[in-house]
Amino acid sequence: MRAKTHLCALLAALLLAGLSAGQMAEFDKVRSGTDTSEPALVIGTSTEPQGLLPSVKRVQFRTETGWSSWITLKGVRLTTGPLAISPLEGFVDIFSGGNDNELWHIRLQGQETWSDWTTVFGPPPYNKNLGGVHFRKYELAAVSTGSKDGDYHFFTWGPTNHCLYKRCWGCDGKVACDRTENWISMEGEIGSRPAAVIHAEKIYVFALDGSKALIWNSAELPPAGSGELPDWEGWQPLEWSFASPPAAASDGELIHLFALNSGGEIGYVTLDPDNGEGSFSTIDQRIDSAPAVVIEEGTIHLFGVLEGELLHLENGGEGWVAGESLKGSISGQPTAVYDGIGKIWVFAQGQGGWLWAIHFGPEDDA
Repeated sequence: MRAKTHLCALLAALLLAGLSAGQMAEFDKVRSGTDTSEPALVIGTSTEPQGLLPSVKRVQFRTETGWSSWITLKGVRLTTGPLAISPLEGFVDIFSGGNDNELWHIRLQGQETWSDWTTVFGPPPYNKNLGGVHFRKYELAAVSTGSKDGDYHFFTWGPTNHCLYKRCWGCDGKVACDRTENWISMEGEIGSRPAAVIHAEKIYVFALDGSKALIWNSAELPPAGSGELPDWEGWQPLEWSFASPPAAASDGELIHLFALNSGGEIGYVTLDPDNGEGSFSTIDQRIDSAPAVVIEEGTIHLFGVLEGELLHLENGGEGWVAGESLKGSISGQPTAVYDGIGKIWVFAQGQGGWLWAIHFGPEDDA
């Protein structure tokens, strides 16, 4: 806690040293007409001396079913697929490996306001015991305790095939970490990028092992701000195998898991975390990337990349709706998040190595 208080005070001092008021970079909402071939380039303002100012550019792809135009956020060229989580209503935090292989962060607030790009901590790993080996260039999983100054729990696939864990916290609109603390290696080996979800006050982490079998680990969620570490129960096998890293989401009763089968179709597991029992089915839809998932008001929204375009499927309880192309020019695994105030956002590494984003909401007029 002492380190957390000191670092927050240091960040606050840096903000006060800015040249003018305001730290968030804003862009005006541009209504799309029939011709979107001339994107608008919008530059924000910032006083954060350590940050990189993003520029927001609307690109020509647009869907016909209520999704927004795509936008690109320049400033940092991504080296990994991004990860997005919503720590509280109206906020979305996006993390990705980027310039110089550092972990970069940008925050969306209130659907139209973007922070600067800032580094969370240095090149991976911030752990001298691992000899400075880059662990998978920040292929992250993360969960947040859901408060302005709450905790962030980060997971990644380490160079020794262990899941590495680090705890950070919210601070003055950013994410802060104690750089004197090493990443913690969780006992037991994994063989893929992990996925993490909070369900019933526990953290659940999923990954593949070396034989592509699905495994899971769990721990009681430590109280926010306590400084306590999770007491992991240990990796346990589940009965299914996949060909890609899993994606996970909770509906409050069950955990829903998605990953690619060997033929490129999507395998779907509904898991009861109380006993580890579940059911398996296959979604008859080919995608080229590992999937991303978000559950909003009982509807499962599933995303993947097919031939460079984002594909969207949904299931509101009556079966899967046929895949809809959301266009774009993207690669790698996308990430999806619900912002708590009516919009689903999807982010991915896109053309040029920039962060690409698209969103949907019932009253969206973007």
